[in-house]
Amino acid sequence: MKKAILIILQLALITTLFSQETETPITTTPLKNKHTIYAEVFGQGFSGSLNYDLLFNSEKKWKRSLTVGIIAVPRSFGFGDGAYIGLPVSYNWLFGNKRSHLELGIGLTTQIGEDYIFGSDQRRFSRIYTYLTPKIGYRFQPYKTGIFFRATLTPHVSLVNTDFSVRNGSLTTGSSFFNNFMNLGYRAFPWFGVSLGYTFK
Repeated sequence: MKKAILIILQLALITTLFSQETETPITTTPLKNKHTIYAEVFGQGFSGSLNYDLLFNSEKKWKRSLTVGIIAVPRSFGFGDGAYIGLPVSYNWLFGNKRSHLELGIGLTTQIGEDYIFGSDQRRFSRIYTYLTPKIGYRFQPYKTGIFFRATLTPHVSLVNTDFSVRNGSLTTGSSFFNNFMNLGYRAFPWFGVSLGYTFK
């Protein structure tokens, strides 16, 4: 009798363990990222930029994104003293569970620009501007793929301006801090941007 009870208990235990091992595990769908290519007029690039945005946790209510862009303003545009090239980078937070989002961000932009050579009418790349670009605005972000739109207030705050020149094989530099944003005479400059692009998976 005791042997029969022990056998029944053993069988019951084995059956329970086996059923737990073969039970289908609960899985969650991984959160998907989204990619966006967009052009921005004014905004973080001051004159404009072409950008790539990687959106994290696209299925969450609070989302994050990382943006990297390129600025290329030819001399023929007549902007400032000449041509400019630069790199805007920003990290953004999006709040909203539909297509419309409040966007907050913090960015950093570095541009190299031309200036006139002293005593002549020739121009060359001789100035580097680095400035901070906080951001607040509206973003229309499609669920899957589609048109991307954004409008933001993007004030620019001067961090470092560096003048450089190469003469007789030697490099001469000079820097100023928190002063004269983009050689306009202001430490900070109120600005805005409008973006239009396309989102894909």
